[in-house]
Amino acid sequence: MKKSAYIVFAENNECVDIQNFGNKYIVKKCWGANAFVFEFPSKQSMAFLKDVILHKELFAIYHKDKKMYEFIFSPTTEQYTLSFDYIYDSKQYHLYYDKPSDEFVKLIKYFELTNQEEIDDRAMGLLRYQMYYQSPELEGKFFPNNFFIKGEFDDDKYSDALLFFKHVNFVLSYYDRESPNIIINDNSDARISDINVPCLSAIEKFPKIVNTHVFDTTLLELMNAAKNTSSIRLKFIFYFQVLEYCSYYYIENNLKRKISNIIKSPDILNADKYSQHIIEIYSEYFKQNKDDKRMDRLVTDLCTYDDIKNELLSNSKYFIDDICFEGGLSIKGMFNTLQEIESTPPKDIMQTIRRNLETIRNVLVHARESRENVVIKPTPKNSELLRPYLYLIRRIAEIVIIKYE
Repeated sequence: MKKSAYIVFAENNECVDIQNFGNKYIVKKCWGANAFVFEFPSKQSMAFLKDVILHKELFAIYHKDKKMYEFIFSPTTEQYTLSFDYIYDSKQYHLYYDKPSDEFVKLIKYFELTNQEEIDDRAMGLLRYQMYYQSPELEGKFFPNNFFIKGEFDDDKYSDALLFFKHVNFVLSYYDRESPNIIINDNSDARISDINVPCLSAIEKFPKIVNTHVFDTTLLELMNAAKNTSSIRLKFIFYFQVLEYCSYYYIENNLKRKISNIIKSPDILNADKYSQHIIEIYSEYFKQNKDDKRMDRLVTDLCTYDDIKNELLSNSKYFIDDICFEGGLSIKGMFNTLQEIESTPPKDIMQTIRRNLETIRNVLVHARESRENVVIKPTPKNSELLRPYLYLIRRIAEIVIIKYE
């Protein structure tokens, strides 16, 4: 028995949900997203859907019969004419801009926006196409531009195609900084449900009166930049820069304070009494003048274990167990039990925390750990695994800003 176009379409697109209401078919979860719903009259021939695949990682139509990807852009005020061949992994592909395919035009006709709250840039693109095709007066003012890649794609090796598209993005940007890029969504469920957001107001009431000194504006700008970026990796780097900035000036100011106190002594001219003291102060300063020593001194002087205890308890599992990142970096657990976090932390725990924070920062900045060939790949899972240490460094940075002068 011959399968209907809807059945074949459903088999090719496991993420979609097709509902038959007699007089119409409603197709939900196209591209795996709730925002994409298409409503087809039951009398409408759906033969064009049989070879259409809507991969959830892409905003594109894969034409299975033509071995062609059609990436959906939006009508633009200029006509794109770029066309070129790309030899990749010994295979040749043809890449070009062109008017949308007949399949796309038929599909867009039945697009329905059912939930305003879930609209995103991709849904807006489809709405713009609907407006273009429904408004003849826009012809000549706007141009429909989809991007096509045609070649011998292996349908059983979809991940190879995704890797190729990343190469295409690189090349497009290399030659044309203004070129649109192929959007590649990571739709893997990377969210780790047992990672909690530590919050001070959960353990003590918000004070009725707040009193602080005037904070350094550079530190406030760094904290603001961290808050406003959506990248967990960038957030971590901004928080670490707070510690770097403070650690440099903290040791310098400490030296100045000690020397100033000596100079203020009424009998400062008594060289025998103060010369050895000054030598000891400078000797200690030079011992602490390395970056790691500066950071250790800053963290241990200004931040107590009690200041960060809530962050450690909120995500205790990730400070007891090792954290293994995709890419090879492993951060060893700092505690043996929950009771140890609650009562008797290991000696020098603040230095251990500082070293772990610095190791993570070095890998994020330099893309690898200096002594080992390990990295933290920029994957959604790694972003999740970074969160316990992100919350920890954020609290340390906040405490340092409050106590630093």
